[in-house]
Amino acid sequence: MTSLAQAKDVSAQQVGVEYARGNLDRADAEYKDNLQRVSDSEKRLTDAQNRLAEDRRKAAESKKTLDEAKAKYARAQELLDQAWKKP
Repeated sequence: MTSLAQAKDVSAQQVGVEYARGNLDRADAEYKDNLQRVSDSEKRLTDAQNRLAEDRRKAAESKKTLDEAKAKYARAQELLDQAWKKP
């Protein structure tokens, strides 16, 4: 009778171990998936930060070009106005 009880106890323990192993496998897979998502998000963030820096650089360059063009236009308009005023 003792060996039958022990067999049932061992069987129940085996079921418990298998259940725990299944939970462990699922938790491990979820953890690895989340780590991969973090890695992917960090890469996208780095790429976005690099694009932002490049866009800011281009915006600064185009602002400088715009300011120069405005100054040249104003000077040309001033010269034209003076030309019209001369007798």
